[in-house]
Amino acid sequence: MESLPISHRLAHSLARTGLRGSSWYWRAAWRLQQSPSPGLVRLPDGMPLVHDPNDWTCRAAYQGTYEREILSLLQDLLHPGETVIDVGANVGILTARAAQIVGPTGRVIAAEPSPRCIQDLTAVAADMGNVTVVEVALGDKRGTVELTGWDNPNHRGLATAVPDHRAGLAENWHEGVALEVPQIRLDQLLEEQLGDQDEIALIKIDVEGYEPFVLRGAPDLFGSRRVRAAVLEVTTRLPIEWVAELLGATVEDYAAFVVEESGWIMRRPTLIPVDADSATTRSDQWNLLLRRR
Repeated sequence: MESLPISHRLAHSLARTGLRGSSWYWRAAWRLQQSPSPGLVRLPDGMPLVHDPNDWTCRAAYQGTYEREILSLLQDLLHPGETVIDVGANVGILTARAAQIVGPTGRVIAAEPSPRCIQDLTAVAADMGNVTVVEVALGDKRGTVELTGWDNPNHRGLATAVPDHRAGLAENWHEGVALEVPQIRLDQLLEEQLGDQDEIALIKIDVEGYEPFVLRGAPDLFGSRRVRAAVLEVTTRLPIEWVAELLGATVEDYAAFVVEESGWIMRRPTLIPVDADSATTRSDQWNLLLRRR
């Protein structure tokens, strides 16, 4: 596994801190040194990462800008010895970061159905004894589900199980081949992997609009207060009544926030309180954070 060249290591670290102007200092880094060959690389902090310059997700992660605000929040949300569920794990970017934080006494369950992602996700997790990879989609019933967008050549993270939905921005839409993949309910996954374990420190669900189906597969997930924190992607190009229903049902037990970044020079995670009414007025895709009160 290769390490990043020194100039790339510096550019990645600067981007991870939130310093604006990443396109400029990355341009300088690329002129100074070539990128490693595609494959697994090791970041400055030792985290393994899939390096694929042709894939948007992998490219942004290599540059330190992918889901930066969510990755930064993990240090506040997680502690050693805790359990994380990563639904829609892609190539393991959040999985690997969470595994580092919870350490050998903790555990990360990474669920991913896409054949474009699963091999790389498994490679990332290979040397992490605290990560379990489950090749499956999660939904509201057991059986199979049709996955589309999984074969997008430039953005493997846009696979979705929502019928007739094209995930991501219009310029990333892809007319590909539908693929039937196995699906189980979320409560089944939790029972099989965790049994009666009391607390889940964090569950992240990022499945390109299929989030409400995943949640319907574990109707008591938040009512039981078993989950301490959750990060859910909200796709506003699809109906979002489920968000208002979720926030209305959990308002007594969970504080809800929009996760954004702010700052003129250094971009930092910003948590904006949100309720059932204001959640439905947002037009751009966003991340919802629920924290148990």
